[in-house]
Amino acid sequence: MDDGNSIRDWFLFSANRLTVTGVLTVACFGLLTVFSALDIPLESILADGDTIETLFQTLVGVLITGMTLVVSINQLVLSEEFGSLGRQRERMDKSMAFRKDSEREFQWTGPPEPERFLSTLINTSVDRARAVREAVDGNDDRLLRERVDQLVDRIAASADEITDELEDAPFGEFTIMRAALSYNYSWKIYLVRRLYWEHQESIDDETRAAIDDLVDILQLFGPAEEFFKAHYLQWELVNLSRRILVTGIPALILSIYAALYLKPEIVSGTVLGVPAIVWLINGGVTIALIPFFIFTAYVLRTASIAKESGAIGPFVLHESERAPLIDWGE
Repeated sequence: MDDGNSIRDWFLFSANRLTVTGVLTVACFGLLTVFSALDIPLESILADGDTIETLFQTLVGVLITGMTLVVSINQLVLSEEFGSLGRQRERMDKSMAFRKDSEREFQWTGPPEPERFLSTLINTSVDRARAVREAVDGNDDRLLRERVDQLVDRIAASADEITDELEDAPFGEFTIMRAALSYNYSWKIYLVRRLYWEHQESIDDETRAAIDDLVDILQLFGPAEEFFKAHYLQWELVNLSRRILVTGIPALILSIYAALYLKPEIVSGTVLGVPAIVWLINGGVTIALIPFFIFTAYVLRTASIAKESGAIGPFVLHESERAPLIDWGE
């Protein structure tokens, strides 16, 4: 995953979803205001009041449908938490099996907090990479030593950046998800395996064992990343549902009020050369669309995460993940 420095990455990933919602809301009101300032006979269009009533009646229907969709989303999320005793036992057994595999690699229990567990996983992979460098120290294959140095230095640099982000990051925030996606374990596994096969004649048993240990710890990133992704997306759906309901009810009340009582004959005058009724309509429409903007902000990020993360396994699906950690001379 990219580092989030571009506007696109900030908008899709890094930015708080309420901030993105605010940007969309302001943009909507601004565009409506610009259209209102155009040379269009607005007063004649709005004169009979039917246009206003129809507009807000439509928004009422959209809001009711959207809030019903929220209930469906909550049911989907809750369905993952409920199940038979056998299913819950199976989930527990698989979680404990993964913890035991991790303990075997860490040589201790490992921290229970997700952010500290991920940091430990990353730091252990750095230690294993350094063990590979120690194993090839003194090897007659100079190119092998140089490539191992490149790999270890860049793995360590990447790990330092990610562990700094993870420090004091509570579970449920995007920081942990971004860190899990940024480590690119699939690409690192490929590089380590390619290093082995291109220099297998120069690799002794000690080096081979060190390489296998490094691959073993990197393989744990697959299920760990999927766990963090599944729970993060679950939390995002819960936050999405709550925020749509919180903003949807006031928007629904406002839309009903506007459909019933907002008439051209009761609002007169102009503001900045635009009829006051137009300002009220623009504001009412923008407020009514806030739940949709919240939905858009969350779906943009969850869909982008699903695309960036791809599927679990040793395959590299995105060109952006192919960081040049080793100079292959190609």
